[in-house]
Formats: sequence, structure tokens, C-alpha cells
Amino acid sequence: MTIQIVGAGGLGREVHAALLEMGLEVDSFLVERGFVSKSVRNLPVRELAFDTQDKNGETEFVIAVGDNRARLKIAGQLGTARFRTVLHPVATIGSFVKFGEGAMVIGTASFTTDIEIGPHVLINPGCNISHDCTIGAFASLGPGTSLAGRVTIEEGANLGVGVVVAPGCVVGAWSTVGAGAVVVRSVEPGTTVVGVPARPIVRRQPDQL
Repeated sequence: MTIQIVGAGGLGREVHAALLEMGLEVDSFLVERGFVSKSVRNLPVRELAFDTQDKNGETEFVIAVGDNRARLKIAGQLGTARFRTVLHPVATIGSFVKFGEGAMVIGTASFTTDIEIGPHVLINPGCNISHDCTIGAFASLGPGTSLAGRVTIEEGANLGVGVVVAPGCVVGAWSTVGAGAVVVRSVEPGTTVVGVPARPIVRRQPDQL
């Protein structure tokens, strides 16, 4: 089984470092046409061509792209490909914590118990996730984010650096929570909130999510 990382930028290199700490080797980085270079960390950088990817299930992919919608698009284009879940060994992971395929925990993070992380979720260093939290597919938690108990982060939501979410709150699908915000009431889907306490500044219509 070989591993290929989609994306060769900062997140791609963080994922590569985490995989090495897991004792896993990476075959190459894959990037869009026009971004191919000779190598990154002595690994080849190849063009990501969806019609020529591994058809025999002998390759696992990690979509190391920071943009949530871009991860969603690439995952769809890769179709039935296998995805590697990346769990940096310095993370503290309690019992009854489930991670979806392609999820990325790329540094120090803490997960207590009864937590469900969806596919292709990005958990940055310094995050603290308390009991009974659910994080939907393609969501991102910025460095230092803290979720209290019973928090739900829906699909594609993007939480900035140092966000705090109070117990029982729901952060709606494809919403954005600005850096340093404190969420004390649920956030509607497609809404951008900022501040302490977090308040909406932009709200998309349902057909724009």
C-alpha cells in the first residue's frame, strides 16, 4: 500500500510530517496542473489526474488542502479511492472516539470520549474536543479551537484560530466562525459570525450553501 498526499503546500507538509511520525512512508505529492515542481522534501510532485489514479485499491490518498469546498470537490473526483486517516501520535485520543476516512489530526490535540469525526475533517494543533461532540465531513477546526460537551459542527463548517464553542451549540453547515470568536448560541448554516460573543455578519441563502 502506498500513500499519496494531494497538496504540497503548508498543510501537505504538515500531513507528511504526521505520517512520518506514524511510521508511514509517502510515495509522492499530487498537485493541480501548473503547480508541479521537481520535488518537496525529496519526494516527487506529480500532476493530479483523476482519470489515471490507482484503480486496484493499492494507493491511499490524503487530501491535504485547507479549503473545505476544495476537499469536497477533490474527494468526489477521486470517487471510490481509498483515503488514509492521519492521527498524529502526539494527539490524546480517549475511548469511543471515531474518525472518518481521510480525517486529519496533524498535531497536539485532545479528544475525551464519545466523539464522532466525519470524513476529511481537518483538526489543527492545539484543539480540545470534549465529550459527545460531532464534527461533520469536510469541516475544519483552526489551531487552538475548543469545543465544550455536546457540540455539533456540521458539514463544511470552518472555525478559525482560537474559537471557543459553548456546550450544546450547533455550528451550521458551511458556516464560518472568525478567529477568537466565542460561540454561545447556535450558528445558522451558511452564516459568518465573529466576536465575543459571536454575532452574524453574513448569512447565505440555503441555495448558496
